[in-house]
Amino acid sequence: MTGELVKAKEILKIGQRVEFYVEGDDNRYASRIEDIHEDALEVAMPMSKAGVPIIPRENEKIYGVAIGDQCRYRFFTMYKGKGRKDDRIPVWYITKPKSLERFQNREFVRVKVNLKANVSIVDEDGTIHDSEFVPVVDLSGGGICLAFDHEVAENTKAGLELTGIPGASTIDVMCRVVRCSPIERPDGMVIYHVGAAFQHLPRATSNKIVRYLFAVQRANIAKGIKDN
Repeated sequence: MTGELVKAKEILKIGQRVEFYVEGDDNRYASRIEDIHEDALEVAMPMSKAGVPIIPRENEKIYGVAIGDQCRYRFFTMYKGKGRKDDRIPVWYITKPKSLERFQNREFVRVKVNLKANVSIVDEDGTIHDSEFVPVVDLSGGGICLAFDHEVAENTKAGLELTGIPGASTIDVMCRVVRCSPIERPDGMVIYHVGAAFQHLPRATSNKIVRYLFAVQRANIAKGIKDN
C-alpha cells in the first residue's frame, strides 16, 4: 500500500467533493456527496464536459476520490442505480466503502506496476538506438515512467514495446520524454526516472491499460485491508 487506510465514516461527509473514474474511461468526473446511509452513498450524478449524464452499468466497479482539507482519499465502490434526491437532484446510488486510502494527488492515475519495457531512443536525425529492457516505475492511460541507468533528455522521442497488459497483446507506441529525474538508491547508485507521454495511442489500447490499472489498484487496496 502507498498510503494509510482510514475508516470511511471518519472522512466522508454530506456536501463533500468527490471525483470518479469509471472503467474503460480515464476521464475524471466531479461530484459531491448528497446523503450517507449505513451501506450506501447518494452522490450527485457526474456529467461529461458536454453535460451528458454518466451512467455506468449496474454493479460496475467505480474508482473514487474524496477531497479532504489537506489530502485526498481513494476508494472503490459499486454503482447500484440512479434516481433523484428530494425529487430534484439527479444522483447515483453507490455502495459505501468501509475504508479509504490516503494518497498524494499525483498517485491517483499513475500506478506502480511490476512490468518491464523494451525502449529504443530515437535521435533528432531519426537514428534509432539499440533497444534497452528497462523496469517500469509506474503507468497511466496516457504515459509511463521508466527506470534508466543513464539520463535521457526531455523531448527525446522513443519507441516503446510493452507486454503484460491483459487483452492488449504487445503495445507498440512512440513516446515523448517529458521529464528525467535522478534518484539515489540506498546503495548509493543513481538511476533516472524518465517520464514519457504516449503519442497517438489508440483509445481502445488506452482503455485496456486503464482497466488493467483498475485491477492492480483493486488488488493493492484489498491486500492493504487484509493486512490491516
